[in-house]
Amino acid sequence: MKPIAFALALAVTSFAQTTTPLFELPAPTGKLPIGTARWVVTDASRDEIFAPGKKHDIEIIAWYPSSGATRVPGSISAPYVRDSMEEVLSFARLARLGDAFNGLEWVQTHATIDAEPAQSPARFPVILFQHGYTGLPSSHTALMEDLASHGWAVLNLIHPYEATGAILADGNVVAFTDEKNAMRGPIMDVLNEWGPEGGTMEKITAAADDAEKEKLMRGYLAALKNTDQVVKRWTLDAKYALDHLPTSGAPGRIASRLDLSRLGVAGHSMGGVAGAQFCVEDRRCKAALNLDGIPQYGTMIDTKMPAPFLMVYSGRPGRAGASDIIYTRAAAKYYRVDVKDTLHLDFTDMNFWGGPLRQRGAYGKIDPARAAEVTRTVVREFFGQEILKQPSAFLSGKQPMTDVTVVEVKK
Repeated sequence: MKPIAFALALAVTSFAQTTTPLFELPAPTGKLPIGTARWVVTDASRDEIFAPGKKHDIEIIAWYPSSGATRVPGSISAPYVRDSMEEVLSFARLARLGDAFNGLEWVQTHATIDAEPAQSPARFPVILFQHGYTGLPSSHTALMEDLASHGWAVLNLIHPYEATGAILADGNVVAFTDEKNAMRGPIMDVLNEWGPEGGTMEKITAAADDAEKEKLMRGYLAALKNTDQVVKRWTLDAKYALDHLPTSGAPGRIASRLDLSRLGVAGHSMGGVAGAQFCVEDRRCKAALNLDGIPQYGTMIDTKMPAPFLMVYSGRPGRAGASDIIYTRAAAKYYRVDVKDTLHLDFTDMNFWGGPLRQRGAYGKIDPARAAEVTRTVVREFFGQEILKQPSAFLSGKQPMTDVTVVEVKK
């Protein structure tokens, strides 16, 4: 009997280890309960460049204030990794991280899937959010939940094949890697263009003359043919998603409550860059925010953006202020925020994941909880002021945050 008991004990221990959440998602700071729903739209006018013969799909996961009442039959609490663990596993395999992040499967959010929207107000202000290039869509959940708890409806726009994982209209899961666990060819065409980026941004930030900054920026942007296509593609995705909102089921109930006359656009990395480009082209955008997406690709260097804009720079060496030469002239009003002791991933939930990424220096010195607090506050205060017309003590400098500087850059 002892060997059997010992084997059972090992099995129980193993199960406990495999079902232990990797981290606890920070609680939202607002008072409203949260619901979440997902849908996929297919743009039949566009072919999918990553899957010849198929049309282009766009996935949307919405976070919104819920009634907190009885759930819709069959609804459940939303897991952190919403679609499939392939979103995490594809990234882990490519980065040779082993099973370091398997525990994300057991992390729970504070939201209920397909919950009834809050009865009041009649319409929710909206923030359209986009992940970074080859980013993990679920890694912005803390920010989206927080915004929803304060009354916003957040549409997390996911670009299949260019995110680590996504679900298509037919229910299939696709990753940014192919069947050989290699980065897909069109993605590598983009990433290979970014080789000179670091050195060029360092020269731009070091240059004292605006004419020299502009010359260097134009020279770099002119070579980004594949990157330009990403910006165009993602901008079209944003427009299509807003133009083709669902009309039935839980997604339809949410869509019917969206107030697109109060639309903010935000994103991390490429998502922030593409969001800014959307705001150059689409007058529905009332304000835009970029979380450390450097530099600003697209046409903004030559085109006005008739909306206020906020750029958040991390503490990455040689990057802070790189796109100011564009934003100062283009945006209707420009705020710049610099956050000390941060790196690129600190504006995502990934700082909470820790593990081998921390050992590899992927995060800054900032505490994960502090990073989440800063990110949430900056985003909430900016859109609150510019869209809801609630003056921000933070943006005005009346209520500063430690190690965070904000300035309205004048033209």
